[in-house]
Amino acid sequence: MAEDAPISERVVVALNVLRHDMGMLELAAHLAARKQARLMAVYVEETNLINLAELPFAMEVDRICAAERKVDQLRLMRALRSRSEQVQQALYRLNESLQVDVSFKTVRGHFVSAVMSQIEQVDIVFLSRRCEAYRDSTTQKSSTCPIWVLFDGSRESERALQMAVELAELESSRLYIALPAKTDAESETLKRQTLKCCVQSASVRFVTVHPFDARNLLHSMRRTGCRLLVVKRQDGDLSRAISEAAACPVVLV
Repeated sequence: MAEDAPISERVVVALNVLRHDMGMLELAAHLAARKQARLMAVYVEETNLINLAELPFAMEVDRICAAERKVDQLRLMRALRSRSEQVQQALYRLNESLQVDVSFKTVRGHFVSAVMSQIEQVDIVFLSRRCEAYRDSTTQKSSTCPIWVLFDGSRESERALQMAVELAELESSRLYIALPAKTDAESETLKRQTLKCCVQSASVRFVTVHPFDARNLLHSMRRTGCRLLVVKRQDGDLSRAISEAAACPVVLV
């Protein structure tokens, strides 16, 4: 897997032992192939999980028999290595099938913080979903759920909107555009701005979120289901809060 290809834009997919969404890795690979960009998988070994395994009183519940047992650090490390190897094998297959340049990196730390320390300004970042939370959050199949994007009229959110349109085309998914508007007039202004990004109002659904914050946005998404959410990462605290709390994959652009 090449490490120094002269490609300015990367599609970065972040995974860990709990956020092991191989479907997102495949979607990101198709996007990278379409944009002739490099695909990079970042596998995060969660510091908190590793530290927890070192505590003598740490317990886990067996999913099959519901029995409690002590967290075994050696078993945890084997699981981390096994997941990491699965990701690398998937990357090699995607490299062969799509002819996309791929790379892999393992880092240790808190999931979102560790990933953000590895990315560059031009990167498109896929943060994989929490597998258990996503299954519990909606009874719909993820393939039938819409793609959501947050659009506030800024130049950065225009880029997020363009990315959401592209992903919706790749997935043949509906597109929901969340508008952080206080009034109907503000909402209409934002809707008109989306036309500049080649979005036809007949092909999408607009959802006004007011009062706007991460909690209300995620509540609106849960009512319809969400395949993935696209947001600008320049929002800082907001994009971090969404990335931490969302039960669906999040794409930062």
